[in-house]
Amino acid sequence: MGGSQLLLPIFVLFIVRHMHRFYSVLLILLIFSNQLYAQSSSITRILSDVDRKNYVWAIGYGKTLEEADNDAMNALMNTDTNFTSVTKSKSTDVTTSTSSTQEEVFTQESMAISNFYLEDVCREQLPDEKGRKRVLRYVTREDWEARHDVLKGKVEEYIASGQYASNVEDKIRYYTWAHILLQTYPEKEAPIMIDETTYAKHWLVNQLRELLDAIEVKVIGVEQDKNNTSYPYKVFLDFVHDGVPISYLRFGFFDGRGYVYDESVKDGRGVVQVKDVSTKLSLDIDCLYKDLARQLDPSVYVLLQNPVYASSFQGGHKEIEFNQERAKYPKSLNTSADGVESKVNEGLKQIEASYVEVKNEVASIKPYTQMMQNITNVIQKKEDVENIRKYFTDDAWKQYDKIVTSGNPILARTPEYKFINHDSLTICQSIPLKLTFSGNRSFIEDVVFRVNDSTMKIESVAYKLSAKTEQTIMSMGWDDKARLTLVAFLEDYRSAYCLMNIDYINKVFAEDVYIIRGVVLKQSNRKFSDMQPHQYEGTKTVYYQNTKREYLDHLRRCFASKEFVNIRFEECNVAKGYYAKEGIYAVQVKQMYYSNNYADDGILTLAIDMRDEQQPLVRVRVWQQERDVTYDAEQMIDGTVRVANELH
Repeated sequence: MGGSQLLLPIFVLFIVRHMHRFYSVLLILLIFSNQLYAQSSSITRILSDVDRKNYVWAIGYGKTLEEADNDAMNALMNTDTNFTSVTKSKSTDVTTSTSSTQEEVFTQESMAISNFYLEDVCREQLPDEKGRKRVLRYVTREDWEARHDVLKGKVEEYIASGQYASNVEDKIRYYTWAHILLQTYPEKEAPIMIDETTYAKHWLVNQLRELLDAIEVKVIGVEQDKNNTSYPYKVFLDFVHDGVPISYLRFGFFDGRGYVYDESVKDGRGVVQVKDVSTKLSLDIDCLYKDLARQLDPSVYVLLQNPVYASSFQGGHKEIEFNQERAKYPKSLNTSADGVESKVNEGLKQIEASYVEVKNEVASIKPYTQMMQNITNVIQKKEDVENIRKYFTDDAWKQYDKIVTSGNPILARTPEYKFINHDSLTICQSIPLKLTFSGNRSFIEDVVFRVNDSTMKIESVAYKLSAKTEQTIMSMGWDDKARLTLVAFLEDYRSAYCLMNIDYINKVFAEDVYIIRGVVLKQSNRKFSDMQPHQYEGTKTVYYQNTKREYLDHLRRCFASKEFVNIRFEECNVAKGYYAKEGIYAVQVKQMYYSNNYADDGILTLAIDMRDEQQPLVRVRVWQQERDVTYDAEQMIDGTVRVANELH
């Protein structure tokens, strides 16, 4: 009896102490039920709008949510809002609303592609039906009716961007995307014009043909490896546009067994391996840039999934002749020999000729040459990498292993070594490599080694900047130290992101660094039910001001999801502080960020404090999707450095 008397107050006390938890659970359940109600209410409201007075919508079906979503988007693109005819397809995979029923199906043949620029399209997941996923895609009537104006603005924007771009690869991308979008624009209503007499559609086709026709791809040499029975021929290629090496390009080709995608060009140099050289090398320059389109412009990306649009322009196809008999292909070819005709070699030499000469020469290059040759031999002959381990410090060996060994390297050209004295280091340039990572993503990179003159150990390994980016800095009238220090910093900075090296980034970012981070939003990979009813999608860039800690936490999360990262710098603009601002540098570059699950390009601006030579610090890091012509490197120096020689 006494035990039962004690039990009641103990139970009451337990309830009182834990009441807040019960309320919390109850509150969560109420919030969740409200979200479900709001979502259900939203879906009911849209589906009940059978006359499409307020919304234009479509339902898609598929085995997965992604398939159902693509189905819904295609149905939405093909929606006829005039309600003049309704045709049922044999397939039941797509359903669009009509005035007579909510689930009438239109055939592709009975509907013209809706002239719809895919912005502000919402989506909801519907309950499964007969084991299939269902997705609702919808847009407000107001946005639907404004779609032609939005589409026209985007086409004109891409045309203007192509006219402004300095690199041929950017011009091709912008013009191709404009051309793709223009296929869905109602030309009869209000044709887009370049000037009073020139139609944009005709102008774009002519521009693309001229650009692609001016790209010359040539075989400069072939090596034959008789031990490689699968792909015995290694083909070295030159890519030039109007005689100038192309900074960056992607292409695909037929290797004798199948089609290979995602091959890379850097500074005009490419290399492929093929089974046979008895026929022409069939090659296709990537004009579509699907990976970037998926991230930067979902409208273009969706259209590119349709073969009609993806194949609407075929000007990137090249047939390259082999100008030598197979029996004469050597086992090892010197691609820089006098007898090799290469416009790329000539172009790169002209670029280097514009550099302001470095005065400090290396006294004896013999030990450095031997070191580089031994490393090259290990790569070329696939020898045990431990044979060269003795040349590296522990940190440098980790860099080499991640930069080179993990990339399944092959030589992209015969190395032409250059040795530059920089304080206590000798910079050894460079070994040009083709690196292939997960998913068969390949890149051409020049690998630079920095050797400590006292210990004769390699202290760091980095990716070399592109020729045009390096030219901007090395052509400046600064002293040797200033130019080499900035080049080395940018090489290390870029390599740190490619290696996903958080420790280095943490080290070079000042504690009070000013960071503006931009994210180009794409279609969410989350469950559709997680999305709020009015969470729109499309091409959007969101900017965040981060503290150093916030930015590093963001990078850790990003790097954890990536198989590889590749960053390229182009269109470089630099400035150097003087007098009270001596030791402060500003750099503005066009940055292309490329990984297995994300891609973007934009303008990166850095303010770098190098007053302590042993510890350079990034004081400002700003990323913008578009170049701001009123904000350049010189203004970064003036605007971020006080007279008292402090940054703010």
